[in-house]
Amino acid sequence: MRLVLALSVVVGGWLGLSLSVQPAPDARQDRETTIRWILQQEVEQGGFLLRPPPANLDVLPQPSLRATSGAVRALLYLGAPIPHIDRHRQFVLRCYDPRTGGFAEPGGQPDVPLTSVGILAATALQIPPKEYAKAWEYLHRQAKSFEEVRIAAAAVEAAGLKNCPFDVQPWIAQAREVAEEALKRDAADGGARDLGSAVALILRLGGELTAEQSQRYLQALRRGQRADGGWGKAGSKHSDLETTYRVMRAFVHLRNKPRDLPALQRFLAAQRSPDGAYAVAPAEPPSMSGTYYAAAILHWLEQWEHPPKK
Repeated sequence: MRLVLALSVVVGGWLGLSLSVQPAPDARQDRETTIRWILQQEVEQGGFLLRPPPANLDVLPQPSLRATSGAVRALLYLGAPIPHIDRHRQFVLRCYDPRTGGFAEPGGQPDVPLTSVGILAATALQIPPKEYAKAWEYLHRQAKSFEEVRIAAAAVEAAGLKNCPFDVQPWIAQAREVAEEALKRDAADGGARDLGSAVALILRLGGELTAEQSQRYLQALRRGQRADGGWGKAGSKHSDLETTYRVMRAFVHLRNKPRDLPALQRFLAAQRSPDGAYAVAPAEPPSMSGTYYAAAILHWLEQWEHPPKK
């Protein structure tokens, strides 16, 4: 399986984790500011908030499974230890329904994206797989659309492909069709988003690409980079961090870089707020989602700039 980074490998040493790639002083200070912002969203009983609650809120803010998954994985990318890990494990397990095998937000209903997010959080927190064993059955039964399969594949990769109890070849075949269809569209108008999503799925699940396919896909992904340095959704004038994250993960698995890294770095900086958090898109408030996407992208950029010593 062609992996540059799998959280299932990284989490083995999460306690006191520090990245082998050391950022420059300014970058280190930015990293520390972002880590502080993430930790400020921690909820005492376990879990993390998506963003700071309004100052006039008169009820106790409730943690989010999505935010918790993003927070703990962002901390790993940023080289920071996960605090109060037992509380966060307990919160994630409270979101698991052993009857259906699905994960849900507190008080909500399970679905494929949340079940995948739950597995990602559980893997990052090193929760024993037996504690959520029926989640695999849930994903196998419920994941149908490409978007569902895409996020489910992320959970499979994080937990380890060898541990997946079902055949992922139908998912890979579905992604191959999406990739070829995406090539027919304008790369800068959503085509690169779909292509990057499909390519990342294929490679993270152990699928193979020919040299000719890899070259065609790389060219299209590079064409999709916009003037602002990022990648965006179809019909949107502005790039966004979620789309950029999807495309960048494809580059990582393809072991190649975008055409304009300085522009990408400027785009990331434009989404950053003074308190260290990142917005998913311009005019949106900073959130744990945007901060997770940025943490992952910045980690990949650092690995390219300073490859780890073998």
